[in-house]
Amino acid sequence: MIPTIMRNDSDDFFGKSLNQFQRFLRQSGPAAGAAYTLMGSILFLGALGFFLDQYFNTSPVLLLLGLGLGIVVGFYELAKTIFKK
Repeated sequence: MIPTIMRNDSDDFFGKSLNQFQRFLRQSGPAAGAAYTLMGSILFLGALGFFLDQYFNTSPVLLLLGLGLGIVVGFYELAKTIFKK
């Protein structure tokens, strides 16, 4: 005869907690993605503007242009995520 394993309340609590955590991650995924897109676009385009300023010796012009474009692109992507539904 095969012994049966008794299921206790701590296993059920762990399963419910894991399901709750997975649901939380699924719901917060789009917000996290939008935040990473906002930060990434500002940092990437700002860095690109900085290095182009160094290459063309144009001081802060391309850096400011890159930062401004990064902010516009980042907030556009953020708005697409927020107003998706």
